[in-house]
Formats: sequence, structure tokens, C-alpha cells
Amino acid sequence: MRLSILSRRLHRWGSVAVFLPLLCVVGSGLLLQVKKQVTWVQPAERRTPVSVPTVAWDVILAAARAMPEAGVRGWEDIERVDVRPGKGILKVITHSRWEAQLALADGAVLQTAYRRSDLIEQLHDGSFFGDAAKLGIFLPSGIVLFGLWLTGAYLWLLPYLTKRKRARLTAAGLVLVSGMAAATSPTVAEAQAGLGRARPVAAPYVPDATWERRSPAAMGVDSATLAAAIAFAVENEAKAPRDMEENHYRTFGREPFGQGIGPFAPRGEPTGVILRGGFIIASWGEPDRVDMTHSVTKSFLSTTVGLAVDRGLIGSVRDMVWRSQAPTYRLRLTAPAEPGTTTGESMLLDPWSTPHNRTIRWDDLLRQTSDWEGTLWGKPDWADRPSANPAEWRTRPRARPGTTYEYNDVRVNVLALAATNVWRRPLPEVLRDEVMDPIGASRSWRWNGYDNAWITLDGRPVQVVSGGGHWGGGMFINAWDLARFGLLTQRRGMWGTRRILSDAWVAQALTPTGPQPTYGYMNWFLNTERKWMPSAPASAFGHVGNGTNLVFVAPEQDLVIVVRWIENAAIDAFLGKVLGALNSR
Repeated sequence: MRLSILSRRLHRWGSVAVFLPLLCVVGSGLLLQVKKQVTWVQPAERRTPVSVPTVAWDVILAAARAMPEAGVRGWEDIERVDVRPGKGILKVITHSRWEAQLALADGAVLQTAYRRSDLIEQLHDGSFFGDAAKLGIFLPSGIVLFGLWLTGAYLWLLPYLTKRKRARLTAAGLVLVSGMAAATSPTVAEAQAGLGRARPVAAPYVPDATWERRSPAAMGVDSATLAAAIAFAVENEAKAPRDMEENHYRTFGREPFGQGIGPFAPRGEPTGVILRGGFIIASWGEPDRVDMTHSVTKSFLSTTVGLAVDRGLIGSVRDMVWRSQAPTYRLRLTAPAEPGTTTGESMLLDPWSTPHNRTIRWDDLLRQTSDWEGTLWGKPDWADRPSANPAEWRTRPRARPGTTYEYNDVRVNVLALAATNVWRRPLPEVLRDEVMDPIGASRSWRWNGYDNAWITLDGRPVQVVSGGGHWGGGMFINAWDLARFGLLTQRRGMWGTRRILSDAWVAQALTPTGPQPTYGYMNWFLNTERKWMPSAPASAFGHVGNGTNLVFVAPEQDLVIVVRWIENAAIDAFLGKVLGALNSR
């Protein structure tokens, strides 16, 4: 954990832990600071000209007995006698906290008064509450207070140290955008000899409400070659109908239980956005149009799971999912007309009741290696992309989780339900508050679920969203917002100076799945050994959905490409042409 984050946490929780003891210490300390000025705390001191004590002990005891309010009967009732030769007095202090000031010469009583400073001192060091409290509470509180001073001093100095470090690195030309390349100006960009290598910049750029656009040439990209690549994408528009509902019934709708149960919307023109260094260098089609994005939705879903892991709502992706889940109460809009007639029928939904499903871990669902069994929202797991042999649809033996890969939207939706239960909030709210608003996304995106995917959660109706548009629904979003999300993943979860997703989570999402090395966490497609996209570097990855919708990320080239409604078979050639524009100058 970074020292600055650790310091803030220690500062915050340390302050809470020692609040009451320090309130006592500080309050009593303030009174002790003014004890010689405030007679309520400690009686004012008298003076005599004689500095040599000649008063007899019996006279001192008699003077103490002369204070009836002090209740002194003998020496056992006197706590101490303080001799002050410089002031010519002595003080007799009783256990009942009364003080008599006597003249050193003859023991004449100069003043009697109640003395509170000793009590305040005992409160100050904790001895008033006993040695156990003094050593077990007040001493540790003092140690924590010292730690708060250290962390406070560090946090106070941190902006100054950061500013100095940033200035030093800028002067040396070493500050990079997330460790990747991005040109600072046309002059710097064109001066770089190796266009595919990382280039220094003054500071990481992320767009705000106004997104800065730069010419391809300014960012080290050949304009003519890039224009040809974009024309190629437009020419290779997907052949499927633009009416997404019609397209569904031509494809997935022909599967068993293939009826649409979520919203569909007609799509727009072939569209795209290309970023380099976070700056827009090209856009085409209808980037403002909100369209279905199909299985790119899965990347937003896995992001909500990553946020839950980062915040400790999920201890580890190696945890069994069922242990964090309670049986789910389906939303009922009306009660039975005749109470009692549904006795014996379960009103709860429990996707984890089988022995096999209880062996599934979060990692298995994220990698589509769970082989979860069951039916959710009226869709059996076997009905999604069913095998060619109907005899095994309901009877085949289950594979041990983690050993086989199968792309299956029913199981994706099981993950969405599990994540909703962990967050105890609708996932669109989580995504909005934790990701989309912080990265400046528009207000136009919508994450839709199925018409029958409603549950009662903590007393309110909640729609469990889907992980794609297989039966309708999923993320409806414009190309600009997809580009922002792609930039966030290219920057490994950082947005400017703000951490949105942990670097550890991004690293896990980019780790190949054993049975399917070109798949990380849904829906992060990896270019392992350049098998996914041969024309792209092995470090590239993408968020992919039907259509085809693609958010392509090339970290080494500091490149993010959103391309929508392109024929799937033409994607690799299109990417090769764009990447070729980087190397053609």
C-alpha cells in the first residue's frame, strides 16, 4: 500500500480510536496551562519575607486541623507538605484536596482554599482512573498521538514533495502517461524517431467535459493512412440487420428458450473514435448515438466485481461465491389471491443450491470456467449456444470449475446477481458512482436488465442487470463513453491522478485463462501469442461485444480504438491498418 494512503488511513482511524482519551488529556492540559492564573484551578500563592523555615511540625498539623472542611484528624490525612523558601511559605495539601498556606517563620495561616490542580493532573495522565487505565489506555493513546503527528507532518509535506518530484521529473523528461507514450506538442511528437516507443510528456492527460482533439500528425500518426483505415471500417459495415431485435431472431432467437426478454434498439451507422495519449485524433459515424454494446457490457460487469474486491466486499476471487449469497426474494407485485394456496412452492431464488455450484469461485465466473448449472430468468444454462447433441443438454456430467471454458450468458447473469447481492445496490448505481461519473462519462448511458429479472433487495425493488444483449438489454452507450472506459483500462485503473480501479485488479483481468489463454476476466480479450489479433502487438487487449463492438487498447502504442458495427472478419485488417499509420512516417 502507498505510504500516502497508509498515512491517511492511520490518521483517520487513529484519531477515532483515541478521541475520548485525548479529549481528556487536551482539556485537562489547557486548564493546567493557566493554573497559576486561574485560582479555581490552583489557589494563588502568598508571600512572606522569611525564607528559613522555623515553624514546628505540631503547628503545621494544628493549622491543617483548623480547616474543618478538609476533615484532617492526623498526619494520615495530609498528602504532602511543600516548602517554598523563595516565597517564604509552605503548603499543607490534604487528601481531600484542600490547601493551607502557612508562613515559614511562625506557621501563621495565610490562606486556605480548595485545590483542583492535582485532580486535573491525575486526569491528564490517566492515573485518576487507575494504573490499568493509565498504562492500558492513556499510554497507548500517547503513542498513537505521536503517530498522528508523524503522519500529519508527512501529509502536510506530501504536496510540497510531490511538486518538487514532478518538477524534477519534468525537467528530466521522464514523466509518462501511465508509463505509456503520449506527445506533449506537435514539435515534440514529430521530433521522436521511434513512433512506437514511449514518449515523455509533462503530465497525464485525461479529458474533462471538453475533450481535446489533436491532428493525427501532431500525435505521430500518418493522416492519409489513418483515413484509409477508417474508410475500410465503414466499407466493412456489419452485414447483420440494423434492427437489433430482428437480428436477434435471426441468430440467438433460434436457440431453445430464445425469446427476447429485454429491450432491443435499432443501431446506427458504422462508428468509431481513436485516441492517442488520451487525445482524440479521429472520429467517424455517430459517436454521440446511444446504441446497444452487447457483450462489452461484461467488462462493465467485471469492473463492478473488481470494485467490490478493491473495497473488501469480496475477500478474494478465490472465495466460494455461495458463502457471500443469501437466497434471493423474487419481486412480487401482488400477493396470492388466496393465501395458503401456494404452500410448498418456493418464493426464493437460490442459484447455489447444488453440490456442483457450491464449488464455484468468483474467479471461475469471471473467466467463464464455472460450468454453473441451473436456470436463471427463465433461461437454462444449456440453452445458450447449445451443443449439437440434444441428448446431453440436461444430462452431461459437470466439469470441475476452472478446467473448461464456455462462453455462456446465463452464467454471466448469475455473476450479475451475485455482485448485486454483495453490493446490496443496483449495479448501474455502483458503476455510475464509482466509475462513470469520476471519468466524466455522459448522462446518456443506460444499463438494462430483463423484464423478469426483478428482486426485492432490502425492501426495495431492484432490477438485476444482464451482462450483454443475448436476450436483449445490457449496456446502451455512446462511443465517447466507451472511449473513456477504454482509456481507463489502458491507464490501468488511473484517471489522471485518481485511482478508480486497483492496478492489482487490472493485472488479474489481463491474466490469461488456463483453458482459454486469449481470455482474461470478462470481457477482456487478450492477444496472447498474437492469436486473437495477429496484426496487433501481443500486449494489446480489447473489450468485445456482438455487432461487432470493440474497445481496442494498445498500451505500448498509447492507443485506444472504439469501432462499432464492423464485420467481425474485418477487424484484424482494420487494426493492422491503424497500427500501420503509426509506423508509416
